[in-house]
Amino acid sequence: MSEEEEHLNMYFKEKQNIDLSKLDNYFIIVISGNCGSCTEKTIKFLKQLGNKRDTKFSDYKKIVVIPSNNAEVLDSIKNSNIQFIVDEGFEMEKFGVNFQRNAFFEFKNSRLFYKDWLYLDNVDSIAKKYGYPLK
Repeated sequence: MSEEEEHLNMYFKEKQNIDLSKLDNYFIIVISGNCGSCTEKTIKFLKQLGNKRDTKFSDYKKIVVIPSNNAEVLDSIKNSNIQFIVDEGFEMEKFGVNFQRNAFFEFKNSRLFYKDWLYLDNVDSIAKKYGYPLK
């Protein structure tokens, strides 16, 4: 388990009462709040990933962590099957989770399967990898 994974696990267990090791398949997206244009593209991707009518990843839990200074992202993705957590007071940083870019994690069978950064053209690549080409 990587150090990032350990810190993420600690944050979710301590602050959100979510034991990531007990979840099978899930996505975690952490919005850093440091990149406006990256977040716009990330929102487009999340709208597709969280679309209730799309069954492609219906067996996945989808969790998005948003810093409190970027909570307007919530308004952009209403009525989706995504669980949102607003990181009040930058609690994640206190657990050693401090990303300069938006981060994307896919866990399969409770193990980290894929991780990448959601920035500029990379958001397009990740969205396409999961079958959601951004227009």
